[in-house]
Formats: sequence, C-alpha cells, structure tokens
Amino acid sequence: MTDSIEFECRDSTAWITFNRPNARNALTAEMMGDLLGMLSGLADDPKVRVVVLRGKGSDFCSGADVGAMATLLALSPEERTASFHRTIDERIVPILHAFRRLPQPIVASVRGYVIGIGVQFALLSDLIIASETAQFILPQVKLAHTLDHGESWLLPRRIGLSKAMQLCLLGEPMNAADAERFGLTNWTTSDQALEKETGQLVARLLRGAPDALRRTKALLVVSEGNSLERQLEAERMHVGFGEASDNLIEAVGAFNEKRAPKVSGI
Repeated sequence: MTDSIEFECRDSTAWITFNRPNARNALTAEMMGDLLGMLSGLADDPKVRVVVLRGKGSDFCSGADVGAMATLLALSPEERTASFHRTIDERIVPILHAFRRLPQPIVASVRGYVIGIGVQFALLSDLIIASETAQFILPQVKLAHTLDHGESWLLPRRIGLSKAMQLCLLGEPMNAADAERFGLTNWTTSDQALEKETGQLVARLLRGAPDALRRTKALLVVSEGNSLERQLEAERMHVGFGEASDNLIEAVGAFNEKRAPKVSGI
C-alpha cells in the first residue's frame, strides 16, 4: 500500500481519503491498485455500515495523473491503444464493479477540482455533499480522448442526456450550484462546513437500521434494469427480510415511544 490513499475505519464508517494534496489528488496507477484492494475488503465487512470518499487539501480528485503519461505518449499508436485497454481491463472496470458491489451507502464529500475519474467516483457514490468550491469537469474531449471510466453510462442516468452532453462534449466546468440544480449532487455547503456537514450526514445514516439501508439501496440499484413486475417482486423479497428482523420491532416501538431506535446487525 502507498501513502497516497488513507484508509480509516471508525464509528462503523470506512473513510477513504485521496492523499496527494500537492498534486490535487491526481490518481496514479499505484493508487488505483490500493483503492481496489480497499474496496474489495469492504463489501463483506459487517462492521462497516457507511463508506465515505474524500480528498485531502483543497481538491477531491483531479483525475488521472496526466504527467505520468509522458512515457505512454512516446509509444506507437498500437502500443498506446493496448496500454489503455490494459488499464481499463485491469484497473477501471474492476474498480467500477467493486464500487457497485458495495452494499453500504457511499457518501462522496467533495471540494475543489472533481475531474475525470474523480467525477466517476462521485457518480459511483449514493449521496454527494459538495463544497461551494467544487468544479466538476470531464475534460477528455479536450485531450482528444473519449470517456473511459463508465461516465457515459452513469452520468445520463444521474443528470439526464442533455446535461450529460453539455458536460462531456464541451469539457467545461460545472460549478457546485449547477451540480446540485441538475441533480449531480445532493447538497451544497460552505467550504468551511464541509467536514462537519459530512459527519452529520454519516451520523444520520448510522441512525437507520443497517439491513433496511442496504436492502433499500439494493432495490434502487436493480430498478435501473427492472420492469415494474420484476421490481415489485424484488420489493416483496426484501420486505420479507425486513418484516422478520428484530430491528422492525425496535424501530416501531421507538416511533410509538417517541425515542431514537437502538438498531443492530448489518
């Protein structure tokens, strides 16, 4: 593991922090390998109920480290193509699937530059809280390049085709206010309040029954490809588990007694 990504598990939450502030948290190949290892161990960890992504310093993630591509540019066209294909097959796709396999709610806490694969990390999160300094940029077309992290699938589903076209074809920044207005993010806060607001959001999630949160997330994820009939059947299956849980008895009792529930389990 490198020191460029920090991992901490506390208070039932996994905190993943990009830690190259002097490089605006640009991602290296080593960091991608570390991130994949972290994600792979989280899906089945019963102690982790929420996952948070954030960046150290003034930026979330400024995308891939373009400076590290100097040796790649010296290769022949065929070699460059093969190298990009290897990166997609060995890094990008596994990371995407690792994120999608996480049953826990994923929170992205973003500020400053959110570029390229940084945007994809935000899109792979379930909830996004952004500082007013956030700028979302997909600059691939300006680098004579195309989308290559899965944004072409996730972004239109998040903000609609028209706005996705605008962001991708022009390669121009979308500020925090527009990102919230178009549904890319959930909340916008001041830069000074971002950490506090993120902590409060995590605390709100932790007050929910873990099994209900995971199953609700699972239902919303599969709805993307389900017919109404299949989705209703999925709801029927998941609600059966919920009705049989002790957390249901505790939550209903707490509601009637006007107190906070004491939920347990995963």
